[in-house]
Amino acid sequence: MEEFKISFTKTAEKDLNALDVKTRYKILQAAKKLKISPFPKGNIVKKLKGAKISLYRLRIGDFRIVYHIDGRKIAILCIVDRKDLEKKLKAFL
Repeated sequence: MEEFKISFTKTAEKDLNALDVKTRYKILQAAKKLKISPFPKGNIVKKLKGAKISLYRLRIGDFRIVYHIDGRKIAILCIVDRKDLEKKLKAFL
């Protein structure tokens, strides 16, 4: 099976670098799993409503990865604490 190509936006890279090492490791492991399947098993992925483009949210503990799928490419747009997700998403709506 062909893998997806993962890319981080500058915002996502900044968000990732602001995290502690343990959380950063969990986020990077989840991003690696997205390479194989953009919709991992379980109910940890949700399509976000109201966006101009199709956005998805991947749940990792208290953090969320917001990403967009374009063909075989996945763009990770931001990594945000769950309590700040709504504020951060207003930029994409």
